[in-house]
This record gives sequence, structure tokens and C-alpha cells, in this order.
Amino acid sequence: MQFRDLNAFLQTPEMTRLVDMLRGMGVQLPLVMDNIQRDGSLPFVRWLVKETTSGMEARLAVEDPPGIVLSTHRDIVCDPALYNLSRVEAGRPTTHIVLGTNLANKPWVKELMARNKALFIDRSLTGRAALLQQKQLSEDIAEIIANGGHVWIAQAPGRAKSGVDATHSALLRMLGLSMGGESHGAAALSGLVRPLAIRYDVNPCDARLVKEKLTGDKAPDDDEWSMREGLLGWKGGVHLAEGEPVDLSSLDGKESWPQAATRMDQAMAQLHARGQWADAALQTLGSDRHPIERADFHARWEVCRRQLEAWRMDFDPVQGRRLFAEVYREVQRDALD
Repeated sequence: MQFRDLNAFLQTPEMTRLVDMLRGMGVQLPLVMDNIQRDGSLPFVRWLVKETTSGMEARLAVEDPPGIVLSTHRDIVCDPALYNLSRVEAGRPTTHIVLGTNLANKPWVKELMARNKALFIDRSLTGRAALLQQKQLSEDIAEIIANGGHVWIAQAPGRAKSGVDATHSALLRMLGLSMGGESHGAAALSGLVRPLAIRYDVNPCDARLVKEKLTGDKAPDDDEWSMREGLLGWKGGVHLAEGEPVDLSSLDGKESWPQAATRMDQAMAQLHARGQWADAALQTLGSDRHPIERADFHARWEVCRRQLEAWRMDFDPVQGRRLFAEVYREVQRDALD
């Protein structure tokens, strides 16, 4: 999209209020901004790490070739933001990020995200319109890679609300559209896609996720509240682990995409990034061979339960607790088969 003059953008009422609010929160922003991401977004993310986490551990791959970073997805905004901060702290450039248009319904928000190198995908499109959009996005990503850049994208549409990490084969196929994937299958992406696992010890949106599971319905303002709670809520420790690009050269042909998804899941599992309550959650769900009692995990459930009651939710506590445990389990899709 075409950007207006940066000073004009910063002087809009929406951006003026946002900058004033951030400064009031204690975010150290320069008086003059020449680049939104460098001068605004990164200082804010550093503030988030300081104020809403107990620390961030990032294990990045040794090499950083251009390509696609395929990531687990727990938080709408923080996942790519925290990863990009870890890259900057390691002396690496930030990535472009692929986001749904549902996160940028307001024009000024979309421009703000675009200035932070966002690429947008409208998941409400169907048929030919959806295919044309996928081809265009694939071409944009291929061009970024050809120019030496990187692209962050979640391994599946939407957050993994049940704690099951699974790469969508259709997503990989979309990424390969402009790289010869229709002719050569997943081999077209060989060496271009690397796995990234992001874990939070505490999910600030856990009660909201349980509510959605109980009702089977997503409130119209869910994304807005999730962004707010995910950003400002307490996260405990944050753990990031990045792997090397995955070899898909043996996966040739149009039927190879599910195999490629499985291979990406296997590479993700080998990163061994886990939150503090992953084992306690599995114990609650009855699928952990080595039970670990965690009083803090049960205390967090009580916080979640009280929030559900405050929302006047009518639910079975046993079912609610199991749904809560699903939020914190961390397993690959094939582990449940």
C-alpha cells in the first residue's frame, strides 16, 4: 500500500493519542520518529518484555538465510513482535509478517501494521478471488526472499487454541504457488522454510479462549480484546526456539504437501521449546506418563474460573478445567493420533 508522509501520519488524531498513551505508560519513544518500526514499535516491544514478562529466552538458528519462518501461533500480535525483537537484539533485520485483514479493520491500524512490514490476507475470500489473492501473496513473498528478506507466517490460520501445533499443508502449497510448487510439489520450498516455536508460560487470553470453547462462538470484538489482553497481560517467561531450514527436496509431486506439513511438524517438535505448565496440562488431560503437580497451574485455573463466573458463564467446572488445560498443552498433531 502507498504510505502518506510519515509526519502527516504521526499527526493524525489516532496516532497522536496512541503515542501519548505509550509515553504515559513509560515507553521511551524519541521526540522525532524517522521510522515507525525502529523508533516506535521496537521500543514498545522492549517495554512489553520488561513489564509483562519475567524474561525472554531466544535460541535463534546459527545461520540466517533469506526465507520463510513458519511459526507456532499463540498470540495475535506478540508472536511476530517478540520474534522480531529477538532478531534485532541479535543484529539481524526484522521480517515481514503475514496477518489477517481482520486485525486491521481500521485504515490507520492497517497503515501502522503495513509500516511494520505486514502483508495482509483476507481469509473471508472464496473461490477465484481467494486463489488470486494466494497467488499474489506467494509472489510478494518470493520477491522478498529474492531480495534477501525474510517472512514470518503462522503454521496455520488463527491461533492454536487447543494447544495442538499443526502445519496446514494448504498453507505450504500456497507459499509454493509462485516458486514452482504446482509442478514440483513441496520440493520447491526446500531450504526456504524454517520452523519457529514460541511459548508463553502464561497465556493472558486463557479465560477468553475457554469462554470461546464453552460457547462455540467468537464474539465480534474478540480479536480486539485478544490483542489488548495479549499485549498488556502477564506472560511469565517467553521461550523462542528457531530451527534450520528444512530439507524438502525428496518431496516431489502434487501429492507431497501433507508429507511436507508432517516434516515441518517434526522439525518444530525437535526444537524442544516448552512453557512451564505444558506437563501439568497433559497430566490434567490424562495423557502424561510422568505426572507433575503444579500448584501454580491450579491457582491459574482458579483465576480463569472466577473470570468465567464474572462473565456469567454457566459451565461444568470439570469440563472448564479440561478446556483450560488444552490451552496450555503443547503437542504436535501426530502425537494425538
